[in-house]
Amino acid sequence: MGKIMMIYSFKGKNSERIKLNRKLFQYKIQSHKGKYQTVSKGILKKCEKPVRSVVIFDTEYLNKVKQIMNKSKAKYNLYGVSRKLK
Repeated sequence: MGKIMMIYSFKGKNSERIKLNRKLFQYKIQSHKGKYQTVSKGILKKCEKPVRSVVIFDTEYLNKVKQIMNKSKAKYNLYGVSRKLK
């Protein structure tokens, strides 16, 4: 199973960027000082974020990620990662 590296940039309102992040990644919502917690279900359950605007994920999520990115106003590039260096 290979990996895909996505580099993206988003220019627009912060609320639209937050919606995109919530669709892609899991996040926790807390209320009443952490008494109530809810975990959202993002598409990328297992991913790596080495730096801002860069995500590395498995190829099985590629089609779903492309659909979400095409619907949003984000610009993105996808690169295949062949193997891990030692």
